[in-house]
Amino acid sequence: MYDNEDEIKRKRRILVITIAVIVLLIICLLIFLFLRSSGGKKTIENKEIKCELEVKSGTIGADDIYSSEVVIGFKSVTPISDSIPIVKQTVGTSDNSRNKDTYTITKKGKTKVYGYIKDANGNTGICEIEVEVNPTKPTCELEIVSGTPGENDWYTSDIVVGFKSKNANSETATIEKYYIEKKISELEDDEVIRGEIPTENIDKYTVTDNLTTQLYGYVIDSNGNEGTCSITVKKDSDLPTCNLTVTSGTKNSSGIYTSEVVVGFDTMNDVTSDISSYGIGQTENYENEIAVISAEGKTTLYGYVKDEAGNKGTCSITVERETTQVQPPPKPTSYPSCTLEIIGTTNGNTYIGNTTIRFKSKSSTNGATITSYGVGTSAQLNGQDSYTITSTGTFNIYGMVKDSNGKTATCGPVSVNVQMPTLLASIVKIGDFVAYDAGNWGTTAPVPTTNKNFGGYTSGSSKNSSVKCRNEDTSTASGWKVLSVSGNTVTIIHAGISECYYHAVSSADEAINVLTNRARTTYMNSFASDARMISLNDYNSNSSIQNIGSHYYIATRKDATTLYYVSYSGRLSGGSERANGIRPVVVLKDTVTTTGKNSNGAWILMLDGNVSKDLNNELSAKNPYVEKINQYIDIIKKVIEGFEENIENAE
Repeated sequence: MYDNEDEIKRKRRILVITIAVIVLLIICLLIFLFLRSSGGKKTIENKEIKCELEVKSGTIGADDIYSSEVVIGFKSVTPISDSIPIVKQTVGTSDNSRNKDTYTITKKGKTKVYGYIKDANGNTGICEIEVEVNPTKPTCELEIVSGTPGENDWYTSDIVVGFKSKNANSETATIEKYYIEKKISELEDDEVIRGEIPTENIDKYTVTDNLTTQLYGYVIDSNGNEGTCSITVKKDSDLPTCNLTVTSGTKNSSGIYTSEVVVGFDTMNDVTSDISSYGIGQTENYENEIAVISAEGKTTLYGYVKDEAGNKGTCSITVERETTQVQPPPKPTSYPSCTLEIIGTTNGNTYIGNTTIRFKSKSSTNGATITSYGVGTSAQLNGQDSYTITSTGTFNIYGMVKDSNGKTATCGPVSVNVQMPTLLASIVKIGDFVAYDAGNWGTTAPVPTTNKNFGGYTSGSSKNSSVKCRNEDTSTASGWKVLSVSGNTVTIIHAGISECYYHAVSSADEAINVLTNRARTTYMNSFASDARMISLNDYNSNSSIQNIGSHYYIATRKDATTLYYVSYSGRLSGGSERANGIRPVVVLKDTVTTTGKNSNGAWILMLDGNVSKDLNNELSAKNPYVEKINQYIDIIKKVIEGFEENIENAE
């Protein structure tokens, strides 16, 4: 049976409602499931915990650098949710299990500080901050720049004080402000009262007051740190004063003392420092507190006072006592006198080199003694016993004496003509003779007897006269000749017939070595800087030595057993078994001087103002007695040579 239309409509309505309820239930179920999956809570925007650090305390200076210790702490801590509390928060340079709200930075330099946080659910967070600290204060030191030191650390003039050092004690800070000021006063807690900081830097402070002054130096760096230093100085430029008084003594009606008089200090005073020592006397002393006057007549005594700074002051008093002594008889008349003498080397009427004029005698008569004297270019009592002439010219020298009676006398003038030496190299020429002082002075020597023995040298070789080497060598040539002049250096060569040597057949090299050693030991002296035997290079480089006028050998090997030989004509050839006349070459020092030529036409040599033996011997030879003695010496030498020759023949 079919439903009617109304029934159909009712069923449709029930179906629609049922479907709507089911859809609504499904939607609710979906909403429930969604809420369940999200915990059943509303959406949270914060997904992590956060923090931020800040400087809690500290003094910041230039360039954000702190000049004191810095305290770091949390500026803020933000949790994920109010319902999830923060269980840990600590500040430090590393994580620490215990809570710590702040961290203090005291070390110099840049430091990173971290904040560590954690909530109840185990979520963590980190924040950081970096600061630079320079807490070290600058330092300084004061010193006395100028002033006149006295005694006991006092100064007797104005004292200038300045900075000895100013140190910022920081790699980043610099000293920007510094000044020095005098200590004004001091509070009970030792705090110094300071004045206002000056606008300009003050590097020095001058103490002008006579007192003890304490100065302070201040230095301020670019971070605002301040350092101080101090120094105490004492100035006393005032002279102490005093007064003397008679402490005991008897006067007559005329006010003249008739007894011993005792004098002492009445007052002693110094404005700044105390009196440290004092004394009374006729000469300065700081020991006698009183003085006794026993001498008759007028006597003046002085008081001497010295303060701690070393300043000295004086005062005086004059006391008169009765005079009863008989005047002594007058002293007898005296007559002082003196004579002069010349000390030096003469060449005729001329003195060579430094010449000294001195007293030969000085005396007086009638018991008087010489008390003062003098020697000089004028008559004067200059206290000098002698006068030395060090330049060329003619000089008049005077002597003067004074005796104990006050009498004076003069001696002189002594006229002295002095010739000072000149540099040898400035006046000598190649080929000139030179009076060189080297070798022995004998005129002859025995001929060596050992054949083929190179270096068969015996004593008696000659400096200016040659040895007779062969029977045909009967002539005697003498003298040293100038080989070359270069700058201040003069080289000389022995121009006569030299010593005899026998050539060693076995080795020319050995011969050369012996010759070179012989040259240095025989011909070197204070005038020479070098000595050697003539070489082939000398022969080839200087034509002036190729025709000396007598034969000689050259100390340069020709082959293994012979030396070069130069004949009388200057021809160069090979050697033989004997080398007659190996010539020495001497290089003179560049300080050698001369005063001219001697009677033989050879230049006289001097060194440091000393005349060579050649000149001294020449001057001595002017004495007939000396010349006679030299003749006797020559005779004795010849007799000895005769004995030696007879002995050799007998052998």
